Amino acid sequence: MPLLLNGFTDHTINTGEVEIGYSVGPDNGPTLLLCHGVTSRRDGFLRVIDELVGSYRVITMDQRGHGFSGHTPDAYDRFDHARDIRFVMENVCKVPTVVWGHSMGGGNSVAMATDPPANLKAIVLEDPAVFGKVRPVRTDSSPTVNTFQVHLGLIEQGLSVEEMAPILQADNPNHPEYFSSWKAECLLQMDADILRGVVGGTYGGFDDPAAILAGIKVPVLLLQADPDAGGILPDDYIGGLIPDNETFTMNKIVGAGHNINREFPELMLPVVLPWLAKHA
Repeated sequence: MPLLLNGFTDHTINTGEVEIGYSVGPDNGPTLLLCHGVTSRRDGFLRVIDELVGSYRVITMDQRGHGFSGHTPDAYDRFDHARDIRFVMENVCKVPTVVWGHSMGGGNSVAMATDPPANLKAIVLEDPAVFGKVRPVRTDSSPTVNTFQVHLGLIEQGLSVEEMAPILQADNPNHPEYFSSWKAECLLQMDADILRGVVGGTYGGFDDPAAILAGIKVPVLLLQADPDAGGILPDDYIGGLIPDNETFTMNKIVGAGHNINREFPELMLPVVLPWLAKHA
């Protein structure tokens, strides 16, 4: 399956550590860099890109170990990913850039912001994986982690895209028609060791996520998915993370699960678009 990005040009760049695949949309305004979550790839923002390309120069990248980027066994720490984001910002984006990170991409964007390039303009964090060394305790089992366990099982069975797609479609009956084959291809492209780390709880968190968020010097919009609908940030946990400063905005998207941009764009875009217009 080709990338689902109409009107974009596809490229690769070598960071000195890894080949990073990325795509660039038309130059229609300020630059916006999209960083996907685990098990996804650069076209994972498909349902919101059409609302963005008319007003922004959208650049979207495959993070290491995903999509068409290279694999780096034993080098998938937050700060490994952060170096890739920083490199793309400095060598591809070049101009002032808003970074939008979902889930793992959000956590990696936070790590990047601890040593930001000069052209970092602002950050959108979409239900970001900003955990400490121990993931916050939920009163129920995490539906997101359960999904990753299913995905890892499909990979380890050695199934093809054609064999995997009907299983994914049955588990996600409300997703668009393209989703099942696209997700199957994403799973087969990624380094499964990343998923093993997520499922096993060894994918490293931050020493002090609240302090790291408080230290970000650019405007931040944090979108919390609804924990009752599958969001990964419980209310009591995120309440202890949000810094008390006027450059940090937090908005809970009630009713939206973890994959807000793909499953609930109609709830998210009315929040994100005005904020981008103000800060980009």
